[in-house]
Amino acid sequence: MTTPPFDDNPFRSPDYATAPPPMPGVPGRPPIPHWFTTKVKITLAACVVLALALGSLGALSIRWIDRAGPPGDGDCLYLTRESGGKLAYHRVGCGTDSATYKVDDTYTGAFHCGSGDYVRFQITGTGSAARTLCLALNVSTGDCLRDVDDQATIGKVSCTDPAAKERAEVITGYRGDDSCPDADQVLSYPGPPRRTVCLAPPGENI
Repeated sequence: MTTPPFDDNPFRSPDYATAPPPMPGVPGRPPIPHWFTTKVKITLAACVVLALALGSLGALSIRWIDRAGPPGDGDCLYLTRESGGKLAYHRVGCGTDSATYKVDDTYTGAFHCGSGDYVRFQITGTGSAARTLCLALNVSTGDCLRDVDDQATIGKVSCTDPAAKERAEVITGYRGDDSCPDADQVLSYPGPPRRTVCLAPPGENI
């Protein structure tokens, strides 16, 4: 009987004369895979940088671009307070609860809204990009509001909501305070349409 050409004993120490030496590495730590080369490291780093750059551009483009252009007459929006105390507008549909203001008039450049209780909102820019919006409270009779004195947080709420402070009544025509005897505040807008908004406490039975 002859000895087999191979040794199938799993407990025998390897013969370094015929077996390749182990890959170098730090004692107690597995060796680095051969595929994780310097070239692979550079490629991965470049991909991470590119992904971060594209993410930043996408976030910034939301602030830079208003594809619909600035608001015009008849558009509705709400305001928020940004860093530094400046107000920013957000255009929404006039039938939504978040639409607290409606643009009655727009003017190129810095302009005074004239008569009426408008909120004057300026869009900064050069030339025709600078605009003035004259904003009227966008309410219907029966709407209840919170935070009436804060342009950035005013909002429509249920009249049973404890936060409801005023209930609106809209009267056709440009009238004085006499048309709202129980109102806390009377707002008049020459429009179009010409209208008066009375703001009174909601009352316990609303």
